[in-house]
Amino acid sequence: MIIRPFNAAHLLLLALAAGAVVLLWVLLRGQPERCRSAVLIALCAANIIGFFVYKGFLSRDMQFLEVSGLDRFNWFSELPMQLCNINMFLIPIGILTKRRSLLGFAFFVAPLAALMALVFPEAPFVGYSLWMPRMLGFYATHILIIVCGLSLVTLGFYRPQFRDIPGIAGTFFLLGIGALAVNFLLRHTVCPPANYFFVYGGDVDISILNLFWKWLPVPFLYELPALLILVGYMALICRLFSAWDRCRDRQSATV
Repeated sequence: MIIRPFNAAHLLLLALAAGAVVLLWVLLRGQPERCRSAVLIALCAANIIGFFVYKGFLSRDMQFLEVSGLDRFNWFSELPMQLCNINMFLIPIGILTKRRSLLGFAFFVAPLAALMALVFPEAPFVGYSLWMPRMLGFYATHILIIVCGLSLVTLGFYRPQFRDIPGIAGTFFLLGIGALAVNFLLRHTVCPPANYFFVYGGDVDISILNLFWKWLPVPFLYELPALLILVGYMALICRLFSAWDRCRDRQSATV
């Protein structure tokens, strides 16, 4: 089962992610909030464990190092602090604290980042069998991030609203500042290539971020155009939910 972008196996994995969201909804709809919370938190905990097991295999994968052009594996550049995998921690915190800014980030931003990673995977995760440890770990981790993030809405923990957008943008900014500080510390100590949240644009293999870096070659601040695009994306999704709610209210009123 070789995985390449948009081949049958790859599309099947994307369909699996969508199907898992639906399956969770079918199994948990009507269940008490405590039960739904426990399931999502347990899935995040399982994903955290699976993430470190996957990275453990990756640390011994010589082919991964060769394809990535790395001399050695550095754990400090593989921590769960990226835009997508930080969701494994944000979702439990958001559910327990009921902070809408965290839940909104966990719904809007992290699943989108995980989807981009799946749709445009890096070279070590393209053209190999799914059953290789690094392939299985990469795709399973990112799929579960998407499933848990989207399930926040389908299971009733979060409903997108326009009033949430400033808080979510603020959360993105604060997390980015935190990532910048972590990267600065790591780059000057144990991990020169550290680049969580892609705050250093010159080291990113993403064309649109490279374009932003050319416009504004300042760490993290160069991502502000991406934040504006994100705000537009969130506004569009909120409008769709608002229209859906109005339609449902009209139908209820006519019954």
